[in-house]
Amino acid sequence: MRFYKATRFLFPSSLRLRMFTICFIGTHIPLLAFAAWQFSTGKTDWHDLGIVLAATLLGTLFTLFGIDGLLAPVRAATQAVRSLEREQAEALEAVSDGDMLADLLAGVTRASEATRVRVAALDMAAHRDPLTGLLNRRGFLARVESAGDGTIALIDLDKFKSVNDKFGHDVGDAILQDFAAFAARGVRRSDFVGRWGGEEFAIFFPGTEEGESASILQRLCLRLGNGLIQRPDGIAITCSGGIVALDGEPIQLAMTRADAALYAAKRSGRNQLRVGEAHLLV
Repeated sequence: MRFYKATRFLFPSSLRLRMFTICFIGTHIPLLAFAAWQFSTGKTDWHDLGIVLAATLLGTLFTLFGIDGLLAPVRAATQAVRSLEREQAEALEAVSDGDMLADLLAGVTRASEATRVRVAALDMAAHRDPLTGLLNRRGFLARVESAGDGTIALIDLDKFKSVNDKFGHDVGDAILQDFAAFAARGVRRSDFVGRWGGEEFAIFFPGTEEGESASILQRLCLRLGNGLIQRPDGIAITCSGGIVALDGEPIQLAMTRADAALYAAKRSGRNQLRVGEAHLLV
């Protein structure tokens, strides 16, 4: 490290140019010594000096290109470390074991893979609901922000508190998982479902008007009401929902309107949808 620090004055921000400079000086020392010896003896042989000069230049070019090639793994490792700083994992080309550059690349590769796993786990924890595997509230809002205009539906499982009270939370959790899987399968591939909290779920229909979204959700509610998911006592699980369009307004405002539509549906008797100010009985 002492020599590394001592030579930083040459090119403080470029190890590559610093190494090139040192190699250039080192390869020219024999030429300079030969020329100095000839001049000191007064027997300058320009033919011999020209041969040594040509050989020195060729050796210098070979050395510089060789050093540049040997630095390739260092550049790759540096790029990989920078990608780690951006919380991105970058694959590195494998190098045969046996030298310190191979050890360096292997270490960076292990760190990169470990970082990728950690980032994926953190992303899962930050944006996924652990019970259902759906997007959680944060993940859902993040997806909506990047999805553009569309329609938002907020859904609540009817009288779900009584399920937990009567049959226990394990049964309630199983019903939530069944409904999450059912809702995710029942929407289009472009739509996405999230768990808003408790027994509430949210669905976003990108580029879709309220009427079309209501038709999709109505079919889901009809299938659900026909006994697709049942309580242990055989009573079908039903749901209520509020649907509103997201058209350039803040997402939280749209969610507030969807929540108001949902509770209007629940006040009207549950097991129904409310689209804006209208409602559909299911």
